[in-house]
Amino acid sequence: MRNLKRALSLALAAIMLIGMMVVSASAASYNDLTDKDQIVNKDAVSMLVTLGVIEGKPDGSYAPTEGVDRAQMAKMISVIMNQGVDNGALYENSPSGLTDISSHWAKGHINYCYTTGIIAGRGNGKFDPDAGVTGSEAAKMLLVAAGYDPAIEGLTGTDWEINTNALASKLGIFRNFKGSVAEPLSRDNAALLIYNALDVEMIESYTNNGYAMAYSDARTILSSMYGVYKVEGVVVGNKWAELDKTDSDSALKDGKTVLDNVVLYSSTTSNTTKDEGVAQSGKIAFNVDTPVDFLGKTVTMYIEKTTILSDSKVLGVSTKDDVNVINATAATQSTVKDYLKGTGVAVTKGTEFYVNYGYCKTEEDAHNLINDYSYAANNSDKFNLNGVDVEIIDNNNDGDAEYVLFTRETLSEVRTYSEKNETISFYAPGYDKNNELANKTVTETEDFEDVVFNDEVTTDDLILYVQYGGRTYISAPEVVTGKMTRVDRDKADELFITVDGEEYRQSYILDAASLVDVDLTRFDIADAKNEPGFDNSYDFVLDSNGYVIAVRPAEEIVTNYALVIDSAWTLNALDRSGQVKILMTDGTVKTYSINWKNSAKAMEDITGITAANDVNSKSNDVKLETYLGTRDVNQPGSGSYNKTGVAAGSIITYTLSDDDVLTIKSVLQGNSLKGTGSEIDSTVNSDSTAGVGDDGNVIRMDTTNNGSLQYKAMNGYTGGRGSINVTAHGQTQKTYAVDKNTVAFYYWTNTKGEIEYGVATGWDHMSDVNPGVDVQVYPVLDKTSYKTYEATDLADVILFEAEAKATSANYMLVLSANAIGKDLLELNVVFEDGTVQAIEVDDDGGHDWDDEASYMKAYTYAENADGTYDIGDDVENAGTAKLLKNGTVDSSLKGYIALSGKANVWDVTDVDTAEDKTALGTFPYNTKVNAVIVEDDNAIRTAWIWEVDEEHRDDGIVNESITVQFDPMTRKLNISVTGAEDATFAEKRDAVKAEAAKVLGVSVSDIEVEVDSTGNWVIKDTKNGDNYTCTTTDNHVTVTTADKNAHLEYTEYWKVQDPARYGYWVDLVNSGYVTFDFDIVATGSNAITVSGPVTGTSVNTKVPGFGTDPANPAETIAQLYCTGGSATSQNDLKNSTEFAVLAFYDEAGAAQYMLVGNDAAYTPNNLTINGTTYTVTLDLDW
Repeated sequence: MRNLKRALSLALAAIMLIGMMVVSASAASYNDLTDKDQIVNKDAVSMLVTLGVIEGKPDGSYAPTEGVDRAQMAKMISVIMNQGVDNGALYENSPSGLTDISSHWAKGHINYCYTTGIIAGRGNGKFDPDAGVTGSEAAKMLLVAAGYDPAIEGLTGTDWEINTNALASKLGIFRNFKGSVAEPLSRDNAALLIYNALDVEMIESYTNNGYAMAYSDARTILSSMYGVYKVEGVVVGNKWAELDKTDSDSALKDGKTVLDNVVLYSSTTSNTTKDEGVAQSGKIAFNVDTPVDFLGKTVTMYIEKTTILSDSKVLGVSTKDDVNVINATAATQSTVKDYLKGTGVAVTKGTEFYVNYGYCKTEEDAHNLINDYSYAANNSDKFNLNGVDVEIIDNNNDGDAEYVLFTRETLSEVRTYSEKNETISFYAPGYDKNNELANKTVTETEDFEDVVFNDEVTTDDLILYVQYGGRTYISAPEVVTGKMTRVDRDKADELFITVDGEEYRQSYILDAASLVDVDLTRFDIADAKNEPGFDNSYDFVLDSNGYVIAVRPAEEIVTNYALVIDSAWTLNALDRSGQVKILMTDGTVKTYSINWKNSAKAMEDITGITAANDVNSKSNDVKLETYLGTRDVNQPGSGSYNKTGVAAGSIITYTLSDDDVLTIKSVLQGNSLKGTGSEIDSTVNSDSTAGVGDDGNVIRMDTTNNGSLQYKAMNGYTGGRGSINVTAHGQTQKTYAVDKNTVAFYYWTNTKGEIEYGVATGWDHMSDVNPGVDVQVYPVLDKTSYKTYEATDLADVILFEAEAKATSANYMLVLSANAIGKDLLELNVVFEDGTVQAIEVDDDGGHDWDDEASYMKAYTYAENADGTYDIGDDVENAGTAKLLKNGTVDSSLKGYIALSGKANVWDVTDVDTAEDKTALGTFPYNTKVNAVIVEDDNAIRTAWIWEVDEEHRDDGIVNESITVQFDPMTRKLNISVTGAEDATFAEKRDAVKAEAAKVLGVSVSDIEVEVDSTGNWVIKDTKNGDNYTCTTTDNHVTVTTADKNAHLEYTEYWKVQDPARYGYWVDLVNSGYVTFDFDIVATGSNAITVSGPVTGTSVNTKVPGFGTDPANPAETIAQLYCTGGSATSQNDLKNSTEFAVLAFYDEAGAAQYMLVGNDAAYTPNNLTINGTTYTVTLDLDW
C-alpha cells in the first residue's frame, strides 16, 4: 500500500474522439489494448472503449503518445455535432475556399467545421490538415462546439490564443492538463481535454451586450447529443470494501458500486433541469467498478438510464472537485478536532470512523485501535500517528466530516511462499483473550487469489501488508542502509534521526516481524542512541510513508569477548592512560592501550571490584583505576592503589579502533540469582540495557580459591556435549545449552605453579573438565516485548577454572596460490566442510609457497578478526589410500584407519581455484587415490581425495616403488626400492612409519622413526611405549634434486642445516655460491649415476678448507681434494676450468663429499655409504 492519491476518473472523453481514432477489431476492450500501461488518462480511454467508439489501432495498441492532427480534430467535431453520425460525404462539395484539402480524406468534415465557424484556416486559403493540433487550438474547437461565439468571445484575431486559454481554463477544459497548451496534443492528452469539455453547459444565445446564455435545461454536449443522465452520490461500497458500519472483511462482488444519498439529474436531448435533481431513496447499487479511494466520497456518475435505475449502463465515474478531503500521515494533534482547527471541517456525532475500513463505534475506539502499536502498556491517545494514513471526508462541503478513514499497515515476514499450493503464509500480531495485543504472533495463510501483490516476494522476505474487503495487499518495504549520525528534536518537539543526511522519524504501525526475526529490532527513537547507536551501519526498515519501523545490523555485529591476562594504568601529568593484555576468542594474545574516556563508561554499574574494594560511591574514572591497578601512585588518604594486574582473570567485551586502541564496553559481573537457587533473576537491571541479573561485582577467575565464580560443574563437562549442568549454593542443577557459538575461557595453574589460560568456541572445540570445578555461565539474552531483556537457557560465555585440554585443530587443504608477493599471499583452499575459498594470508607459517611441493597438503590455521588467516605448523601430507572393503581405509601414511559415516570425504579431482566446487567423495574399493587425511581417535575426520596421475605423480606423495618389511620380533627392517625411480629419506621414513603402524596395530601418528649414529633405524611406538632398533637392509641411497631456494652454508664442519629438504646451495665463499642440480639413481647392482645440469665455479676461486694443506688456500684447483669432517675423497680435476662439490647424504644426514670438474675425461669413482660401496658415474651438463 502506498499513499492513497486522488484519482481523476476521465469518464466521458469518448464521444469527441470519433473520427480521431482508428477503429479496429484488434482490441475489443480497454483491457485488450496492448499498451494500456503507458496510458496516463486511463479512465478516459477506458470510457471510449466502453462506448464502442474506439478499439485501438490496427496493431491492437492505443499509441497514447502519438499526435493528433487538425484533420482528425475536424472529423471529431463534425461527428459530434451531427449527433454521432459520420456525415462527411454530405459536405464533400461544400464551398470552403480552402485550397489544400481537395483530395484529403477528411475533406467533408473540414468543410463542415470551416463553414459553420467551428474551425478556421491559416488565413492564406489553406487549412494545413496534417499539422498537429495544439492544446489551444483544440480548446477553441471545443468551445465553439459548445456554442461559444468566437467573434464575441475574442477567439479570433491576434489575441485569439490568450482569450481561448482564459475561457477554457475558466470552464475547466484544461483541468488536470500537465503539458504546454502551445505544443501539439498527444492522443492521451486530447482525450483529457475532450472529457473536460463534455460536461460544459452549451450556449443557446447571446444577449445584446454579449453575455452568453445557456440553455434553460442546462444541457451539455453529452446530454444533448447522446441522452446521458447524471447521477451523484456517496460511494459506500464497492468490490474493495464497504462503509456500512461493517467490519473490515466486508466488500461487494466485482462490478458493483453502491451509492448513498443518490440524486438523479434527468438529462436528455430535450430536457435537463439545472440544480433540480431528484433525490432517490435508499442506497442504490450500480453495475460498475470504482477504486478504493472513492469510498466515502461524492462522485458523479454518467449513465444510459433504464427503467430500473440500478440496471442503467454506467458510462463513467468521477469524483467531484468540490469534495473536501483532508489527508494526514503525521502525529500532529491529539484529537481529530484539534487537527481540523482552521480547516472549516469538524467532526460531529454523525461522523463515522473506520480503521482499515472496519467500523469503530466511537472516535475513542478508533484512537485506541491505531494507538495499539506497542506490546507494552501505552498511554498515547493520538488522533493520528506516523505511518498511519487518514482521510477526513466532507463529501457535501457542508463543513461536517461524514467519514474519518484510517489505513494502517503491518510489518511482517513471509513464513512460506508456495507456488505449488498458490498460498502465502506470514506472521500477524497475536492478541490475548481480552483482544489486547500480546507479545506473540500467529501465522496467517492466504490463497494467491485473495492477495494483491504490489511487489514480488518470497519466503523470509520482509513485507508490509494491509487487509480489508477479504483481500490482503502486500508490498515490500523500503530499506535504507547507513550509519545514524544524529538524534534531535524538531520545532514541534518530535524526535528525529539523521541517516546519510536524511531525516527520519519513528513509525507507529504494527510490527510482527521483529517478534520472529532475531536480527530485527522494533525501532524506539527514545533509545536510538543505544540501538542502533552511532558506530555501526544498520538497515532502517521504512513503512510506506517513509517512517522507520524496525532496524537490523547491516552486517553481523559480533560481541568481542576477551580474558584479561594483565592490566595497569599510569598517570602522565594530568592524563591517565591504561593498558590491558588480553586473550581473544581466536587465541591471539596482545597488549592494547585503552580509550580511557569511553572505557570508563563501562564501570557505571560496577559496585565491587575485589573483595576489599567497594567502589559503589566512586566515580567511573576511579573505578577504572581500581580495576586496572597501578604501581605509580598512592591513593590519597586510604593506603595504596591495587597493584597492576588486578583485572587479570576477568572477562571484558570490547571494540577496537582502526589504530588498535581498545575500548572496554563492559566488564562481566556476577549474576543476581533468585533466592538461593541457580536461576538468574531477569527482573534485575533489565530496563534498557542487556545487564540482566548483573549484581555489580566483577567476576574473575583465580586458581588460588580467591576467584569469584558462582557455580560448580558437579558432573564436569565432556567436549562435544551440547549442554552443561551447573549449580549455585549447592541447590538443584541448572542446565544450559551449549552451541557452536558458545565461548569458553579456561584458567588454571600448571605443574610449575604458573598461570595458564586458553579459549575455545563451540562444543566441537571445548575441552573436557573434571567434575566439581568452578564455573561461571553467562546466557544469551533475549529482548522482551517491554523493551527489556531476559536470560535464556543458552550459554553465551562459560568460564572454567580448569585446564584446557588439547583439542583437534582445524585443517584446510591448500590447492594453489592466486598471488604471491612481498606483502601479499592469497591461497585457494578447501576447508573441512568442503567450502572452497580464496583466502588472504597474514602469517604464512614459514612455509615455502614458491615450492610446488607445498601445495595439495593440509595445514592447520586460525582465522583472524579482520578475515585474514594465519597458517599453522602442523601439516598433513598427501599419500595414497584405498578402501579395503567396508569401513576401513588402507593409507600409505596412516596405515589401516577407520572410515565412519561421520567422516567428511571431498573429491577435489577437478578443483583448482575458488571458482570450483567440491563434491562428496568416497574411497574406491581396492583402487588407490591420492588422499590427504585428517584423523581423530584413529578414525578419519576429513579426507580430500583426487585421482592418481600415474604419468605425473605429484611431489610429496609417498613413493610407491618403496617396499618395506618390518618384523618386530626379530627387529629386522628391509627397505627395497624397485625400478629406477628416486627415493628420498623422507619418503622411505614415511613408508616405514606406515608399515610399522599396520604391523603394530596403531595409528601412523603414534609412530616415530629416526636413524641412530650407527646407521640403524629406530621405530618408536609412542602409544604403547615400545622402541624397536632394527637391523636395516637398504639398497637405495637417499639423494635429492637441487632446490635453488635453499642452500648449504659453509661452516668449519660442513654442517647440514636440513638434510631432509630437497636440494641445497653450497656456500663456498662469501662472495658467491656454487650450485648443483642432479639426479642420483642406485640400481640393484649398487651403481649410482649422477646426472643433470650443474653450475660450477671457476678453478681460480680460492676455496677455504680445500687443498693439500687446508691451512693454505692458495693452491690451485687441480691439486685440491675435499675434506668434510671425517669423510675424504680425492679427485683429479685434470684440465677442468670449473668445479663443483657434490654432497651425498645417508639416512642419518651424514655427508660424503665429492669434488668434480668439467673435464669429460673424468673416470668412475667408488663411494662407501653405511658400509655399502657404490660405483659412481658422472653424467653432468655444465
